[in-house]
Amino acid sequence: MDRRTLLKYIAYHSLTLPLWLHARNEKTPAFHKNVILIELKGGNDGLNTIIPYSDPLYYQNRPTIGIAKNQVLPIDKQIGMHPAMQALKNIYDNHELAIIQGVGYPDPNRSHFRSIEIWDTASNAEEYLDEGWINALHFSQEDKLTGVILSGEYGPLEGSAKGVIMLNNIKGFLQQSNQVHSRITMTGENNALLHILQTETEIRKGADTLRQSLRSTKPLAFTFDKSDFGNQMHTTTELINGGSNIPFFKLSLGSFDTHTNQPMQHAKLLETLCEGISTMRKNLIASGKWENIVIMTYSEFGRRVAQNASGGTDHGTAAPHFIVGGRVKGGVYGEHPSLSTLDSNGDLIYTTDFRSIYNSIAKEFLGASSERLSSCPTISLFS
Repeated sequence: MDRRTLLKYIAYHSLTLPLWLHARNEKTPAFHKNVILIELKGGNDGLNTIIPYSDPLYYQNRPTIGIAKNQVLPIDKQIGMHPAMQALKNIYDNHELAIIQGVGYPDPNRSHFRSIEIWDTASNAEEYLDEGWINALHFSQEDKLTGVILSGEYGPLEGSAKGVIMLNNIKGFLQQSNQVHSRITMTGENNALLHILQTETEIRKGADTLRQSLRSTKPLAFTFDKSDFGNQMHTTTELINGGSNIPFFKLSLGSFDTHTNQPMQHAKLLETLCEGISTMRKNLIASGKWENIVIMTYSEFGRRVAQNASGGTDHGTAAPHFIVGGRVKGGVYGEHPSLSTLDSNGDLIYTTDFRSIYNSIAKEFLGASSERLSSCPTISLFS
């Protein structure tokens, strides 16, 4: 049994905790910035998110689900936001939102599972990697935890080098962590037992970090929606405000897999996303933390250009994504994919490699390096 399998077994069966932890031993200087990753699960429809409302091909391909010109929130004379995105449009108008157009990768895969794996690892389409792109970064950090997963899989934090907690319910975790009091002592060379003891130690350390952070935080000035995503955003904001200095938080919202009856479902998801980001921003401005925060959206793929017969859209390729933060240089980046020049499957041809966004966040915001991303250009997103 390998270490990863053992830790999962311990956490689920022996400790009955909704997590497993990666152990880390190195001691390095402190790290005080936070990156919040929001996975739009299922494949967000980019063309109904950032809308090319001046292009007649958009309406020809989407006769019933296209967003009417008089409803679009204009960004310029070519593109605009979905009307449900007013909260994010306000942030754009405040120059703290970067819209990256046409994000994708060469030889795109339309499988949910394989494509999100490519995004999570920053691999090539035909390359299979086990470690998430964040765990491939090199940066200085001494805190007990590198990341907290509030929803979904480990994804970009997959790996075994640094401390990561999967946290479905913070109060439940803290209560259950009190039950972890091993009375086993280590004798001889029993690697399996050593893993168990290390895991118990890391659980206690992680719980202590979270408790200390929550004791230090004040009630939030602005209230999140009472939803799963709102709860994820609330917990993340509390931990940041409490001074936990956990570099990475991974959240998710879905499902964006809108094969049928897309308009109402998609509008609700976009509104939930944008209201959550707006509320988080207001709370972090109030606490003085906003300048050290970056929020990034990502998704396994966009949707097809043409709507389907069920009033929805099928799996596609490129789509826009968002970078939000106090140091972000707001604006539109990259080129919107052409609707007249499509690939052989009738899909958009990407114009921005997603790994360029990762490399920009790593180098410009975090001051980190990565051999995996070193060949990718940066986009210069930060002031």
